[in-house]
Amino acid sequence: MASRKATRIAAPRLRDRLEEASPTVDELEDESRLTDLALTDVDLSELTAGHVEISGCRLTNCKLNGTDLAKLNLVDTVLDHCDLANAHWADSSATRVAVTSSRLTGLAGPGLSLHHTTVSDSVLDFASFRFARFVRVAFTDCRLQNADFVSADLSGTVFRRCDLSAVEFSQVRATGAVFVDCRWEGARGIGSLGGATIANTSPTDHLAIAAAMAWTLGITLADPLDHPEEPGPTG
Repeated sequence: MASRKATRIAAPRLRDRLEEASPTVDELEDESRLTDLALTDVDLSELTAGHVEISGCRLTNCKLNGTDLAKLNLVDTVLDHCDLANAHWADSSATRVAVTSSRLTGLAGPGLSLHHTTVSDSVLDFASFRFARFVRVAFTDCRLQNADFVSADLSGTVFRRCDLSAVEFSQVRATGAVFVDCRWEGARGIGSLGGATIANTSPTDHLAIAAAMAWTLGITLADPLDHPEEPGPTG
């Protein structure tokens, strides 16, 4: 059988030279725009603003934790070693965005829309993506323990070598989604992954998938020794 061609994800389009900038929380407000900038070690934690646009930028070691950025628009942007913990980005969008080696613990992105986005070597424990939509998105070498994807559209999304322990997948759409060598202990709502492909090298991970499916269907997996054969009648 021929191998399936990998989904191509467009990379961020950045200028060769970006202007260095260090905006502060006090300088940014609703509808602020950051364009073609390089931000390094910038602290924007706890920023609250709506309809902010970040385009053509590279953010390195920046703090965006605790931000409340409703309808944030990220385009052609790289976030490297950034802290997005407990940020709340409702109804936001990202197009041609790359997130690497970053902390997204507790990130809330209800209604988030991601297009041509990669997230690699990052921590997303307890992140929430309810009703989010993913188009040409890949998570690689990420930890997503207890993440919430309820009612998200994961069609075509790729999860590669990710820790999906205790992740909630209830009511997702997953046609064409691919999961490669992921961890599944305690994953919930796995019955909603109809149309997805799961490829695991480890037999342990296959067993975790079987256990999760059995739990979803109300089936108890047991050891035969727990159910000894009844002795036959005696003459």
